[in-house]
Amino acid sequence: MGKVFVDLKKQVDDSYEITIGSGFIADTLKNFGSANDFFMVDDNVFRLYSDIMPTERVYRFRADEHNKTHESVVAVLGFLFRGECRRDGRLVLIGGGITGDVGGFVAATYMRGISFVQIPTTLLSMVDSSVGGKTGINFRGAKNNVGVFAQPKQVYIDMDFLKTLTDEEFLNGVAEVIKYGMVYDAQFLEYLYDNKERVLARDTEVLDYIVTRCCGMKAEVVRIDEKEKGERALLNFGHTFAHAIETDSDHSVKHGFAVAAGMYLETDYAVKHRLADAKALDDIRRVLTAYGFDLTYNIADKNVFFGAMTADKKADKKGLTLAIAPKTGTGKLVKNIQIEQVIQYFTGV
Repeated sequence: MGKVFVDLKKQVDDSYEITIGSGFIADTLKNFGSANDFFMVDDNVFRLYSDIMPTERVYRFRADEHNKTHESVVAVLGFLFRGECRRDGRLVLIGGGITGDVGGFVAATYMRGISFVQIPTTLLSMVDSSVGGKTGINFRGAKNNVGVFAQPKQVYIDMDFLKTLTDEEFLNGVAEVIKYGMVYDAQFLEYLYDNKERVLARDTEVLDYIVTRCCGMKAEVVRIDEKEKGERALLNFGHTFAHAIETDSDHSVKHGFAVAAGMYLETDYAVKHRLADAKALDDIRRVLTAYGFDLTYNIADKNVFFGAMTADKKADKKGLTLAIAPKTGTGKLVKNIQIEQVIQYFTGV
């Protein structure tokens, strides 16, 4: 009986740079003017920055959780196909996390993969979703459960985009920033607390430091664990409960606000089950409260809420996996948590 060995042990360099600055994106976009360049742009961003936006080969995308679907993927695939995009094509994504997630998934699958560039325009996408290569869509009520890992060729972060964010959208990103402090850097968390006024005032120096620091932490985590087999899963702190909140609220609670409540509630759960120190709960409460986040959530439909948890990517037949902060600045994965324990935590029965 013959055998053939498929040896796939090789070095593939998917490294890329994250450029962070202010006021440079208009000039950068001029470099993407070839017939091989296609653009997927958040429709709101396109209207706000119409004077610097490309005018050819542009797909204007209404970025909304309800549009983070396979129907949207098919629509963008059709746009590329009609435009005769080939394997050497490049998709430039301009917008927040939803635009980047959907567009990255399209690029990773069109003709088995074309290159793409991330130009994040929200704080949340700058510090989190534009870096690391997670792409995907929501499917049948589950958050981001269809997708692939595909790294961008470049990420360009222009801080000037933050000037036009609504206060709600800005805070949506602040929650993800706080997450980094809780699982990786206690001093960074204190910096966020001590500089709250400057953060909320969108002080350029402070925001430049925050975005650069978060991108640095994310880059190191991705270097260690690109496909989320271990260390990278710590960045899901607060997200298991958060995804249930988003789904149960029909996405009326934005992702960052759900993560804020999720971080607090998951830490409270961990303390009650002796998985985390009480000080960690005090710290996350103190910082989240300082920024005005609501730490509670009233479940609308228990079946939807707990169903979203069991459908979570981190769940398996043995139970849920929670990324927690047992101590401030330190993350840990806790596996095989029974859904019955979580139901009891939320309902008391």
